[in-house]
Amino acid sequence: MGSSPLDARPLFEEHLLTCEGCQDRLREIDAYLLAVRMSSERLRREKKAAKGREWRIQSWFQVLAAVACGMVLVVATPRFVRPPGRAVAVSLTAMRGDGGGSSAPPARELMLHPDLTGLAEASSYRLEIVDLTGHTVRQGTLTRSQNGIQVAGLGAGLYFVRLYLPAGELLREYGLRIQ
Repeated sequence: MGSSPLDARPLFEEHLLTCEGCQDRLREIDAYLLAVRMSSERLRREKKAAKGREWRIQSWFQVLAAVACGMVLVVATPRFVRPPGRAVAVSLTAMRGDGGGSSAPPARELMLHPDLTGLAEASSYRLEIVDLTGHTVRQGTLTRSQNGIQVAGLGAGLYFVRLYLPAGELLREYGLRIQ
């Protein structure tokens, strides 16, 4: 193995030529060292191959995950993002009884046109939209010179649009069904 002193080598070599026991022992040591080297080399190759497979799996997984996320966004986005489009015009007419009033689609901007016929003259009115429990969901100001008032979309349900004088006096209530 090259680790003995140079002056001792001739004695070892001479002894090995004549001693069968040491020859057998040397063959065992050589076979053991060869097996260790081969095993070590095989482990290094397997480890290198496993790293290569691991990298390929990780990179393919990342690519596939990115493609899947992209597909989900392409498919799901139109369902959650609606094009702004035009506001839906709704004519509000005061009705007695359970007529339900006007109707409009859900989640769309509304352009409300309340009937102001016969109301006290005022430069502006306060408009309030309440749900069935009376909770205010939208508010705004409407002037006589305006053609209507634009409000953000509402969820499905029955609402009441109330029109007040600036001082707070209720003038009219309109039914609004969102369906």
